[in-house]
Amino acid sequence: PNILPPLLPALQEGLGHADQWVREASILALGAIADGCKEDLAPHLLQLHPFLLQQLNSPESLPQLRCIAAWTLARYASWTVDQMENANEGGGGDPSLVGQVAEALVNRMLDPHKKVQIAICSALGVFVEATGELMSPFLEPVYRVLMQALQKYGTRSRLVLFDTLGVMAEYVGSEIGRDPLPGMYVPPLLRLWNDIAMENPFDRSLLPLMECLGSSSVVCGLNYQPWALESFEMAMSTIEACTIIIAHEDDLQDIDEDMTDPIICAVDLIDGLAEGLGPNFAGLVNGSARFGQTFPNVLQSVAEHFVSGVRMSAFALLGDLARLAPSLIEAGLPQLLSEAISSIDPMHPAMCNNAVWAVGEVCVRCGEHSGPLTPHASNLVASLIPLLMGNAVDMDGNEISLPGIAENAATTMGRLASVNASFVAPELGRFLLGWCDGMSKISNPVERRDAFQGFVMAVRANPQSIQTTGSDMDEVITSILFAVVSWHIPESEIPSNLLSGEYRFEPFPSEFNELLASLRQLLHDLKTAAGEMWNQIEGQMPTNVRRLMQEVYGLS
Repeated sequence: PNILPPLLPALQEGLGHADQWVREASILALGAIADGCKEDLAPHLLQLHPFLLQQLNSPESLPQLRCIAAWTLARYASWTVDQMENANEGGGGDPSLVGQVAEALVNRMLDPHKKVQIAICSALGVFVEATGELMSPFLEPVYRVLMQALQKYGTRSRLVLFDTLGVMAEYVGSEIGRDPLPGMYVPPLLRLWNDIAMENPFDRSLLPLMECLGSSSVVCGLNYQPWALESFEMAMSTIEACTIIIAHEDDLQDIDEDMTDPIICAVDLIDGLAEGLGPNFAGLVNGSARFGQTFPNVLQSVAEHFVSGVRMSAFALLGDLARLAPSLIEAGLPQLLSEAISSIDPMHPAMCNNAVWAVGEVCVRCGEHSGPLTPHASNLVASLIPLLMGNAVDMDGNEISLPGIAENAATTMGRLASVNASFVAPELGRFLLGWCDGMSKISNPVERRDAFQGFVMAVRANPQSIQTTGSDMDEVITSILFAVVSWHIPESEIPSNLLSGEYRFEPFPSEFNELLASLRQLLHDLKTAAGEMWNQIEGQMPTNVRRLMQEVYGLS
């Protein structure tokens, strides 16, 4: 039921009340009903919005009233965006509202009350999430005041400020990297990092600081270069200092994961630099007088760390280095691959996923040069099979369900087979059905292409595998067919009657025509192998699948 009609009179009375505590409670109620009543409140928001801005900015407002006004403005951020978009489309909205809210929040950023500081920073973060690139025209004044706040705030307020800076990087995007913005916010953050780390490298406030710098380095790209070397050496110093201190603990069993969080954040920041600088990252590392020579050893140490969270971040970095700066991992690749494969452990899902992905990226980098992978291929296949077949178990024998792991394993198996099909082909019958299921779930088109490309090569190398799965041949062929169908399922809304209603299948991506030709040939070969059984398989196909197979794959 709609609660607004009975609530509205009391709300209007409370919002206009002389007592600030009554107004505060009424504004709280207004914010609380934002999710369910935004549309019904829309006619009233044109009057309520200026009122909220006035309550936020009024010097007479109680700190609690300013806090709740900021929170409520953020709750209606999506309405503010709607107004701007309506104005741009000639629909009569107010295009200035985003700027008004940004200005109002920034004007209160230096409020002397700590609770207001926290509320304003938090509200700005929520507002930026909703507005995204619409914040672009206001970034310079926002960053200017944020850096003033950085000097003024205490620890708690500063933590929220760091989170807000991270949100701005994530949701505003590359606009935060245009001149002169990085020069406004990166140097003060680096100075603060140095000051805090000199006193205590385990200080918890360093974690969100490193996270926001890492996010910023990714979206700034090459515009971050003037501060990249200092950021890299600070991150390496953090890893070095924390590792030395931890090593001097009497009992490593007493080390909790909190103690390694600075190492994790530092590795993530280095990964952000690699992603932002791309191929230039190798030159940055080699140009570091202090850490250029030791970087491979540090990468090795975090890849074999006794805390799984550190290894998780290390494998994310390893995968990106394989993509972007492979020269940095060549010398240590045998040991890095060994550590990654041994960490394909479903007991630690995030680490497991990153390890699988990283090995896949190394396979892509190897191309047709199979030498580096040959000593590790059998162990890798053995580690991937349980993930594809869904029979990974914990120490008590209970099945482990890992979101995203089947498609990740399917991609890496395909990438390994693309290097050398003989790595995968001998055991193919054991996991062919699971591989098909995993491939059908892959959403990234490049990863899906790599998975199917390797699959086709593996089946060609071992065509008998379709008869050694332990399932009937018609079931195996049907699994392959439905994996192929996944290429044609619409990315947007999937209609419930996709298989038999109106024909809505998408065409095969034109950029992967070579793979399409391979899949056509594979399906024709399967039809030939099936013989008379093909008529039964075709007869069981839903109407639209049969049409797809005829029109795209020539299976008539």
